[in-house]
Formats: sequence, C-alpha cells, structure tokens
Amino acid sequence: MLAAALASVLVLCTGVLAGALIAVERAVVPMLLRLPRQSWSEVHRLLDPGFDPLMPTVNKVALAAGLGLSFLAPGAGAKAAFATALAGVAGVALVSELRNVRMNRRVDAWAEAGEIPEGWETLRDRWARANQLRTAFAVLAFCAALSGCCLLWA
Repeated sequence: MLAAALASVLVLCTGVLAGALIAVERAVVPMLLRLPRQSWSEVHRLLDPGFDPLMPTVNKVALAAGLGLSFLAPGAGAKAAFATALAGVAGVALVSELRNVRMNRRVDAWAEAGEIPEGWETLRDRWARANQLRTAFAVLAFCAALSGCCLLWA
C-alpha cells in the first residue's frame, strides 16, 4: 500500500517537473532568446518567482518518493525503474542548483548594479543549454516513474 502511494506521488511530481520544464523549453526559452539585453534581463528576473519555491518543493518530494520506492518496491525491475526515476530527479536538482540558479543570481546582481555586461549572450545561451539538460532529466524521471508503476501494478 505504501509503495503504491509513493508511486502515485512520484508520477505526479515527475509529471509536473517534466511538464513545466518542457513548457519552459518550448515557449519561454525561445521568447527569451529573441529579447534584447535589457528586456531579457527584466523578463528573466520576473519569471523566477513564478517557479520558486514551487518547483524545488516538487523536486524534493519527488526525491523522497523515489528514494523510498528504490527500496520498498517489490521486484528488481520496479526497484531499478524507480531508482532511474530518482537519478533523473537528482539530475534536475543538480543542474538547477549548480547551473541555472547560479546564473539567475548573476542576472539579479547585474540588475542590482544597473548594468548588464557585454557578453551577456554567453550566459543566456549557457542557461538555455542547462535548461535543455534538466528538461531531459525530468522527462527521463517521468518515463522511468511510469515504467516503475507499470511493473508495480502488473
């Protein structure tokens, strides 16, 4: 019973992560890449509060559920699927914290200083590539969570 509840939570959380990051990848990033320097900085900064603290919280819940299922799920196949989902969620967290969040802080510091430096496009492009990577991790996590559920309820 606990494994089924955790599996439902994991699928929900990984689905939210994947869905939100796919939406960012398909709609937000292309829009940001077309904006001039000042507009890009302002819009980028306005987007962040909409995702934080919700997405990190969803990620933490998914990490906890995935960790539990990696041990509690019956059968090696289900355990492996949930461990893969856990790895994908951990990938989202690591890329977010080590890449995207750090770059967001730089953008915030530029805004506070009132000056966006030359070469800002490099950071913008690095942020977009990091977002692609965490989106791939989120999709992996969601697919693995669904696979684990199929094995769990088979």
